[in-house]
Amino acid sequence: MVKSALPYRIVIPLVLGIVVSLAIAVYAELGYRRLEIANRQMAVALEMQANLLETMALIVDAETGERGYLLTGKEEYLAPYTASLPRIDHAFHRLREMLVENGTAAERDLLGNINSLVGKKLSELEAAIALYKKDGPAVAQALMDTGIGKRAMDEIRAAIDGMTAEHRKELDEATKRWAADIAFARVGMQVMTAFTVVLLLIVWLLASRDARQREQRRRIAQEDKQRLEAVVEERTAALSELSNHLQAVREEEKSKLARDIHDELGGILVSAKMDVAWVEKRLRDRDPEAAAKLDRTLQTLDDGVETKRRIIEELRPTLLDNLGLPAAIDWQVHEICDRAGLQCTLDMPPEEAAIDPALAIALYRIVQEALTNIVKYARAKNVTVDLAVTDDDVTLLIEDDGIGIPDDAQSNRLSHGIAGMRQRVKAMHGEFSIGRRPEGGTIIEVNIPTPQQRAEETGAAQVVGLP
Repeated sequence: MVKSALPYRIVIPLVLGIVVSLAIAVYAELGYRRLEIANRQMAVALEMQANLLETMALIVDAETGERGYLLTGKEEYLAPYTASLPRIDHAFHRLREMLVENGTAAERDLLGNINSLVGKKLSELEAAIALYKKDGPAVAQALMDTGIGKRAMDEIRAAIDGMTAEHRKELDEATKRWAADIAFARVGMQVMTAFTVVLLLIVWLLASRDARQREQRRRIAQEDKQRLEAVVEERTAALSELSNHLQAVREEEKSKLARDIHDELGGILVSAKMDVAWVEKRLRDRDPEAAAKLDRTLQTLDDGVETKRRIIEELRPTLLDNLGLPAAIDWQVHEICDRAGLQCTLDMPPEEAAIDPALAIALYRIVQEALTNIVKYARAKNVTVDLAVTDDDVTLLIEDDGIGIPDDAQSNRLSHGIAGMRQRVKAMHGEFSIGRRPEGGTIIEVNIPTPQQRAEETGAAQVVGLP
């Protein structure tokens, strides 16, 4: 026979404590629901009273407009009367909706009585205005002197006061029930406190026994976490290195492809252009129609040469190799902005500023990708590119005045352009940030140390790590 893990003198109080706790929790939940009902009733009552007071104020406005018209005979005094009628109907419509959802039969009867009284009052006002227009002010004044209007207003006020008293009675009853629930809950809390003391003693005994087991499990989990973090860090480093290698290979392939296009396709196009030009010159006088066809062919070849040049520049900008990064960025920004109709502002360092080739191509590709994204998505009108070079680092700043980067763009796995820029900067041991400008648009900031600075930092780190 399996023995219980705890003695009966401990199990019984625990079971009783659980039962009492559940009972108090259930009763407290019921009290809470009753409190919610009372709060809802109070809110409905307050809203109904506000609607009733608004209705009363609108009736007074209508009566004021009617009195002003009867005294002066001017139509403009009927404006409050005319404006009040639809608002009174709207207020009664809202009251009926609230009573259908939350009201009682007695309240609905009271509202029906008030509606009848208001209709009676409005009919009296309408009759007085009609008599004034038909028979003159004396007849209308005689109707007013009968006191029917005052009696109607008194009846309306009495009916509204009766409904208000009914609401106040319901709220008083709900408040009493809530107070009784609070009192019972207070007694229940006192009982639960006593049980809690006993349960805490039991828990303390059990916790002291399990503390060592938890600490051991924590140490094991911590060791497993450190081992997994080491594996993840190692694989992340390998993937990062692979990504850097693939980018380098890609640039080499682009450079080779650009050279092949320049050497082979360029030679073919130039040779074809020279031959066509020779033939066009010979046929210009003898066959003007064929000469015109050849002239269009020359223009097509010129377009092909221009397309070849643009493809070569996009694959591997010759300006980058011949004139340096500032000139290449200047050409690239103007090329893209002119095609897209954007206004561009550049701040470039002197052309003699020396920049490592690997760093230069990385910055050039970042500018290229950023401008492509601006043209596609930003809907900007102005673009600013700022490049600063020092002995320690190179800083690139790209801004636009477009709609700004979406909030989820940086964490979106499909944002390959941003991921590519960030990876290029990371490969050069730099810092990359992208975000919204306070005045609107997007700002991209890149800071990459120079190879000399990275070498000095690496040497200093190795010296510090020596025993």
